[in-house]
Amino acid sequence: MWKKAMWVGVPREEIEEKKIYQGDMNGRFAYYRLEIELEEAGEAIVDLSANSRYRLWINEKPVLSGPCRSNQFRHYYETVDLKPYLKKGKNILAAQVLLYDSMYTAGWQDQRAPLVSVASLPAGHRFALEGAVKDAQGVDAAELTTGKADWRVWLDNTFYLYKEGAVDTNLGALAEKIDFSRTPGNWKSESFDASGWKKAVELETAAEGHEKFLGILKTFRLEERPIPLCVEEEATLDKELGEPVLGEKEALTVEPGEKKVLLFDGKTLFNAYFRYHIQGGKGAEISFTYFEKFTKGRDEVKRDDYRNGEIGNNGRTDRIFPAGGDLLYEPFWYHTMRFLKIEIQAGEEAVKFYRPQLLKTGYPLRPESEISSTAEWVQPIYEMCVRTLQDCMMETYMDCPFWEQMQYPMDTRLQALFTYVCSTDTKLARKALQDFHDSILPMGLVQGRAPSNPLQVISTFSLYYIFMLLEYYQRTGDLKVLKLYRSDVDGILEYYDGKIGTSGLVENLGYWEFIDWQESWENTCGRPVAAEEGPATIINLMYGLALLKGARIAEITGREGLAEEYRKRQKQIAEKVQKLCWDEERGLYREGPSYRQFSQHAQSWAVLNGLLKGEKARAVMEKTFREPDVLRCYFSTCYELFRACELAGCYELTGEQMDWWLKLLDEHCTTCPETPAGSRSECHAWSALPMYELMSVMAGIRRESGEPSNVVIKPHLNAVPDLRGKFATEYGSILFYYEKQENGIRGSITLPAGMTGTFLYPDGTSFSLVAGKNRIG
Repeated sequence: MWKKAMWVGVPREEIEEKKIYQGDMNGRFAYYRLEIELEEAGEAIVDLSANSRYRLWINEKPVLSGPCRSNQFRHYYETVDLKPYLKKGKNILAAQVLLYDSMYTAGWQDQRAPLVSVASLPAGHRFALEGAVKDAQGVDAAELTTGKADWRVWLDNTFYLYKEGAVDTNLGALAEKIDFSRTPGNWKSESFDASGWKKAVELETAAEGHEKFLGILKTFRLEERPIPLCVEEEATLDKELGEPVLGEKEALTVEPGEKKVLLFDGKTLFNAYFRYHIQGGKGAEISFTYFEKFTKGRDEVKRDDYRNGEIGNNGRTDRIFPAGGDLLYEPFWYHTMRFLKIEIQAGEEAVKFYRPQLLKTGYPLRPESEISSTAEWVQPIYEMCVRTLQDCMMETYMDCPFWEQMQYPMDTRLQALFTYVCSTDTKLARKALQDFHDSILPMGLVQGRAPSNPLQVISTFSLYYIFMLLEYYQRTGDLKVLKLYRSDVDGILEYYDGKIGTSGLVENLGYWEFIDWQESWENTCGRPVAAEEGPATIINLMYGLALLKGARIAEITGREGLAEEYRKRQKQIAEKVQKLCWDEERGLYREGPSYRQFSQHAQSWAVLNGLLKGEKARAVMEKTFREPDVLRCYFSTCYELFRACELAGCYELTGEQMDWWLKLLDEHCTTCPETPAGSRSECHAWSALPMYELMSVMAGIRRESGEPSNVVIKPHLNAVPDLRGKFATEYGSILFYYEKQENGIRGSITLPAGMTGTFLYPDGTSFSLVAGKNRIG
């Protein structure tokens, strides 16, 4: 824990010498270096953090990146064991620190990486580390603490991180362009001479001092990282497309003036820190283009069709210019790829290029649930969805790892549900709720993405925060979290209540009223066109359901009066929608009182609000699949569509929409794209819905009562002849096997010790489940 460490930074004279001032610091790096001598490797557990991001190496071996993403008022630190990296003799600790001044914006024309996914303070390239190397007797053998140890710093004024056109404009990732004749390429190595580097200047103590007694807060309020460290697992790229250039060789030599192009297939999409070993190459230019798919027109080629497809503007490129000698180039930020194109244009000196090494990275999710069937699509679809989810988890949930890397409430709510069915981990969901809570703005809404900068409000996304909060409680039984954030619910619902117009319906919410990337709403950026003219049925029914969920939260936390108020308000909204938006001629709800467009969305939310029940609900949901002018729910909104079908007793209809995911296998996708066709992002976890459907609906296993030891199981075998697998819980795995029979199903459920449950047959009959094997049929 923090006691002696100082935040250290770049000396003023270094800044003046390099002539880099406010605003110009964005996207630039400071390199911190500490040299120590050890008589033995020793023990060393340290705490460390930085502003805005850091990556740490010891003896040229990468250790970790951080700090864990947070907001301007909450700053995390990491704790790490350095012993595996230390050695007898001279040791080099090297930290590369990036500054993103989120209070400074240079405008749309600025070519610097916007880094919207990082929110930090304009406090310079700060770095703090606390700890010491201890010998076998537990005595300090070498001081590592900033402010005590001799940390040196060098401010790099030779390059900054930049954005790659359409890929990075105002989004969350970045690219590099480095001339190694101007910047030190081997500054992390033992042989590097850092004698000319300046001593890092002490800024302020990292620990809280006497000022806390007076309520005065530190620049950075340090908190322990609330989630595990991201994994970094060694891997290589060995599959080349086309005629192999590197082949089985360890290294490729490109002669002076010659050009070579390497094209690698990562087999699946993944996130990784890359390491490139290069020798020689003075005067050369080497580019590294990471991309998700080959493309042509509107999905006219399969994702891996390198012969007929192209990269187009869907790649992110790093460019370097070697200075000769021995170079280990490691991009600071992790990259997302399925494919990698490397172009080596040699100059006056030959280039020796070694096989790319990488560290696959991501949140340490352990997906223990499994499912399979004689229906061959089940297992590959499930595994594709799990892979999509994993690729969209780092220090936060992310909408997509390649394009934006940002945590949106709508996406995150779904990702949390998907996480619950494949693992027992709820830590990242808990952190996401805190991130959204911290992001609440004075008007009462959560930000449209958090943590991030600049601020964005997507007014409809606050409702998903309410859904996610209740679902987290239903999965974990964590009443403390529900009580902590219940006031957020009231603020959001009050904002909506304040937007009720003369019609009695909510309208003109303001900000971005996003619903779905439906093609018919392309010109309104995913906002129902009806909202341009007045109240939107969908938005009002979303608000209605949020009132019902808010009532349940209030009820659970002992606020019965508030629960009653919310239910009364929901009833009023529902009655107005029924009166103003029901189209008797079509037997469907219009998109607005005076806007005669129809969608699966509106009908689904109507069922979820209880406006349609029984046979009438079933008839309406069937129409949404049969009548061609009814707008379809795309991937992001199919969850509500499927829940409405389930509630209406026509879950078998969802098979028609599930075909979209089956087609992805034919398109050679390895992850789920953002939309069914013409997708920008090739990996978008809001689209990983089939993993939830397979486990929670088809296998029927639900842990949604607020009591983790209890399970309700109601299988739906409409789309498959049988299912088998296991469902991960904290008590051990639930084992299941079902086989469809003419008069029902037969099989077994095995509950681990400590669990009980209920099994529901399709006809509504049930029996109690106990620990051990329970036979069905």
